[in-house]
Amino acid sequence: MNELKNKKHKKLHNRCILILFLLLTGIHILSWNSKVFTDWYRLHIFPVWTGTLGRLSGLFHRSVGEVLIVTGICLLLLEALLLFLYVGKMIVRRLGHSEKRGKTQNQNHEYAQNKRKKFWKWNARVIVWILLYIYGTETLNCYILYHAPTVEEQYFDTEEEYGTEELVAAYTEVVTKANELSEQVLRDARGQAVFDGTREQLYEACKRAMAAQGGRYPYLAGYYPDPKPIRASHFMSQQYLLGIYFPFTMEANYNTVMYPVNVPATVCHEYSHLKGIIMEDEANYFGFISCIESEDPYLQYSGYLSVIGYLSRQVKLSVPDAARQKLVKANEQVRKDDVFLTKEQWEQVEKKAVVSTETVNQATNSFLEKNLTLNGIEDGIQSYSRVVRLVIRYFSE
Repeated sequence: MNELKNKKHKKLHNRCILILFLLLTGIHILSWNSKVFTDWYRLHIFPVWTGTLGRLSGLFHRSVGEVLIVTGICLLLLEALLLFLYVGKMIVRRLGHSEKRGKTQNQNHEYAQNKRKKFWKWNARVIVWILLYIYGTETLNCYILYHAPTVEEQYFDTEEEYGTEELVAAYTEVVTKANELSEQVLRDARGQAVFDGTREQLYEACKRAMAAQGGRYPYLAGYYPDPKPIRASHFMSQQYLLGIYFPFTMEANYNTVMYPVNVPATVCHEYSHLKGIIMEDEANYFGFISCIESEDPYLQYSGYLSVIGYLSRQVKLSVPDAARQKLVKANEQVRKDDVFLTKEQWEQVEKKAVVSTETVNQATNSFLEKNLTLNGIEDGIQSYSRVVRLVIRYFSE
């Protein structure tokens, strides 16, 4: 009777896994072929995950995603050790197979063997469910969103092309505003731009800045959890990452080592991901406009600094030297503030490094490049710089 029940439970378990896998795969395939579906999903279904999983992980002050990643690495090492021990025992048992056993010994051996089989079956089920959860959250909260309509398609005139004149106008606006704001923001004893308030007040300012965009961009409206500081920010700095979005916990995380003025634009960038904006250039854009349209000068300054590098590089490529010399220049303070890490911060990072920064950065870039191209972003990491087009269109309108 028990054996029959076990078989039924096993069949039901396997069917559930198969149905969920096929359903997720079907949704994934549909997203590649229907922008209408993906846009509907982002507006009506995706907020459910932010409102449930995001609220749940938001109950914890630490980044749940970071804890889960560390736990996953530990579990992988444990699995490898258990497998090594199991294989080792099997080899020893094979070698001693010819040894005669008594009746009691045989019974004990069979009992132990059944125990091992049950354990490995249970272990396999746990692994399958963990993998299915990862596949499900990555699909629903990340992969399918790569195929949603772009900001340009929905809110700008894509027929209208921009040229050097529009590029220079946007660049001039950004640099001029950054120069002005560099004199207005609060600074600490070291001369670093800092927020005039607590960390919690900064979080609230970022939430208000993002929610204010919900009037024009409906998917940005609604609930925002607190962003999470990453404990392993020194390692994160080696990857040149300012922030990171965890789809499996619906958390916006940021680097605590980086130069402070990067935080607002980074938090708003990661908040964009929590609203279904998965393209990096678009998240850069929303980080930019939410900050510069806020009431706080510190957020505004962070927003302008977040795109000044992209615009400067494009101006250098597109504008002849003679004409470029006549353009407005970033002042000395802006140049000092427009950094990922200061020299002292880099020294701290290198001091704590276990693996060289070059190796870590190359591995990260390879992963990001592969992840983007597999999701249909043909220009990979270079797509980040598409924010220039969006900034130009923003100022043009």
